[in-house]
Formats: sequence, structure tokens, C-alpha cells
Amino acid sequence: MPRTFLVATDLSPRADRAVQRAFRLAGWGGADLFLVSVIDEDLPAEIAGQMLAAAELRLAQFAASIPRSAEVNHDTRVVLGDPAAAIPALAAELDAALLILGLHRPRAFLDMLRETTMERIVRHSPRPVLLVRDPVDHAYATVLAALDFAPASTAALTLAAELAPEADIQGVHALHIPYRGFVAPDVRAGAAEPFRIDAEAARAAWADTHALPERLKEVEIAQGPVHRVLAERVETLKPDLLAMGAHGRAGAAPSLLGSLANDMMRNPPCDLLIAR
Repeated sequence: MPRTFLVATDLSPRADRAVQRAFRLAGWGGADLFLVSVIDEDLPAEIAGQMLAAAELRLAQFAASIPRSAEVNHDTRVVLGDPAAAIPALAAELDAALLILGLHRPRAFLDMLRETTMERIVRHSPRPVLLVRDPVDHAYATVLAALDFAPASTAALTLAAELAPEADIQGVHALHIPYRGFVAPDVRAGAAEPFRIDAEAARAAWADTHALPERLKEVEIAQGPVHRVLAERVETLKPDLLAMGAHGRAGAAPSLLGSLANDMMRNPPCDLLIAR
């Protein structure tokens, strides 16, 4: 049975890259593709009806303009509603294997006060979400996976390997030492050793119990806060796809990937794949 990918667009130039990447991924993977645009349901009925008809025409024309779109089995749909609710609902109806979105339109003041639409979609849907940031002029070549050895980040790694069949994959696990700043410099290395031993044991158990992608070069255990570790690896590796879990737990300690995923959604360094 073919899989279904769902790509949402507000028909702005900002969303063009998401649609282009969606066609590319669906064409390579033999997936069906649905393009959806959402019209605000709170608009007056007459205005909403006019916008609905115009959006349906424009969405169909846009899909047809994508190079080699005829080779992908695709359909379009325009719905009335709130995007944060309507898109996950349609994904559930279609049993979509992947949601594909363009970047959030920055609104500095409002973004400080409330969740972005992307964050609400990820929170409302159990399905993985791909945020497309970069130009779609090449296949993914380098994948960086932020791993805490929990199911969410493992699912992100597995899906990233499917979406990037030719990419090199590098994993990193941030080893955060609690209260490290309160420990005397001459004993910090020794204080960190039990945490590293636990992390290495968790990595070994994880590798033994999962069918990991063959192209996964290594899973580095890097000491430091997760935001800093990931920023350093992004700067070094220059990945074109970053994969992570939306949240999870590693052992008894709560994962920081929840806050990390939120931060990355607002300002991703490259295309971003998030799995619940």
C-alpha cells in the first residue's frame, strides 16, 4: 500500500519550498501526495466562499506548475477552519505518514506570547512533521540526528533515513552534567564519569534493541547542554536535515528535547524533521 504525505500551504512564496520538497519526496518514495490550504472559518460566509473557490483554483494551478508533478499521484483540498486543528484532522483522515510544512511567518511580539501554528500542529498531531527551510535543489546529503535513545528520537532517525536514502547520518547525544558549575574544576572530570558510563550503557542497549540505519556512522556522546551541543554540531557538519524527537525520556531523567524542538521550530538551521 502506498503511503500518503500531506503538505500544507498558505499559497505564499514562503510555502513554495515545502510543496516542492513534498513532490520530490513523494516522487522518490512512491507516496501519494495531498496538498491542503486552510481558509479562516471565522470570515463572513460570502467572503470565505469566494476565497475558497479562488484558493482551490490557485492550489491546483500551483501543483500543476511543479516540475514533473504529473509523475506523482496527488490531489488538492481547501478546507475551512483553524490550521492548527484542520491540518492534523485531515492528516488523521488520510492516515498521512508525514506532514510537510513551510516556515512560520515571524511575528516577534505575538511569538513571545503564544505558540506558533507549527508548534500547535506538532502538539496536536502524533504524526511526524517535516519543516522545509532550504531551497529544494538537491537531495538530502547529510543528516544530523539528536538522540536521547527514547522512542520519539528513534522514530525521527528511522524516518530521516527513509527520506534521505543517500545521506550520511551522524547521531549525537548531549550528556548534560547537573550542577556542573558548582563542582570544583579539579574534580569535574571524575564527577562526570558516572554519567558518561550510564550514557554509554544506554547507547549500547539502544543499539542492541533497534534496527538502526546502516548509514548511521556513529552516535557521539558529547558533554554539555543539549542546545549548545547541537549548535556546535550543526556548525561543524552543516547538515541539510536535522532529525529529533518532540519530547521523550532517557532513563529517569526528563529529556530537554521538548524545549529544543520548540526552539528549532521557530528558527531551524536547516530542514527539520520532528517525530512524536
